[in-house]
Amino acid sequence: MKQRIRSAAVAAILQVRQHKAENAIVLSCDPRSGSTWLSEVLSASTPSAVIWEPFHRDHVPQIRDIGFAWRQYIPPEADWPEAERLLRKILSGGLINEWTGWASPVADFIKAERLIVKCCRANGFLPWMVRRVTFNRRPIHFLRHPFAITASQIKMGNFDTSGMSADLDRGRYASDLAESAAYIRGLETPEEKIVGMWCRTQKAALEDEVTEARVTRMYYETLSLFPEQEIERLFAGWGESVPENALAQVQKASRMTQEQSLLENPEDQVSKWRTKFSDRQIERMCRVLKDFDIEIYGEDPMPKTTHLISRK
Repeated sequence: MKQRIRSAAVAAILQVRQHKAENAIVLSCDPRSGSTWLSEVLSASTPSAVIWEPFHRDHVPQIRDIGFAWRQYIPPEADWPEAERLLRKILSGGLINEWTGWASPVADFIKAERLIVKCCRANGFLPWMVRRVTFNRRPIHFLRHPFAITASQIKMGNFDTSGMSADLDRGRYASDLAESAAYIRGLETPEEKIVGMWCRTQKAALEDEVTEARVTRMYYETLSLFPEQEIERLFAGWGESVPENALAQVQKASRMTQEQSLLENPEDQVSKWRTKFSDRQIERMCRVLKDFDIEIYGEDPMPKTTHLISRK
């Protein structure tokens, strides 16, 4: 009862505030990618409130009702008016319930100058989204090594691959990805399947030139090792200076972290996944990346990116 009253209050506040979809900061990421950490950094920088995982089928029935899969793919040029209307409603804070409104205090929604929309299930339609909405601040495409995500999801135990096969056939445009669905079904181990799903979900955004031009691509690994430089790069892309409290927040572990995040030893944190898999497992996961023609990550814990900087 208390949570329902709270969510109703948040919804009423946002209805009065009339946020625009174009003003939202979209944080497009993966489950267990470190994105909660980044969302907390962004929340500390300017009066903001977080819209939490609005594309979750179980917690946001409107998403399920229009036929979204867990990791919905939408072709970049697709015309899907119902999905676009729902997307704009989400970005403007018009779809609040006990799930989407829990992550920020009510007071933050009252004071918020902008909404941060944190979504672990939008990567498959990110190229479509950036064509449909002209954002005032470039959305963040936040990546983490898929092997690290896989290790974390397996450890958490709530990302069972048993339901993956059904989801591969779910949602509009599933037939466009029939080849990758058959490939993932043919993989033998949970870690291969999780990496395969990561590749299937990320591939369109990684290969799309329009997406690359309209988002800021960030990496958990470079943010961990070079936090000040990466936060400066993000805000520079928005044409803004970096608030001091954002730099202070980046040194703190997120509320979703199960254990000490080793922020005092970021190199250890970035490479920790290597201790969770055998050489054979790593070899098989690398083969999955290769089969999807994904080159940004591989055996090395660090991404292969053009803007890597030396640590001072």
